[in-house]
Amino acid sequence: MEQERLSSYIADPDLPTGLEQKNVIIQRDRFGYGLTVSGDNPVYVLSVREGGAAHRAGINISDQIIKVKKAFII
Repeated sequence: MEQERLSSYIADPDLPTGLEQKNVIIQRDRFGYGLTVSGDNPVYVLSVREGGAAHRAGINISDQIIKVKKAFII
């Protein structure tokens, strides 16, 4: 069975002091990724469904998504 995931790089290596870069993998569940985003470079996380895939991966509201890599697990 093929499962879809998103590998997301949140934040930027040249961030101002106090910001943190996270590398997370969001494993899509039957309800999707469990987040709502807005913007373009960077993309901001507007909402995260409690208990959803993004929530389990550690994504928080107001996180900035800089890069997304789509991968498939077979």
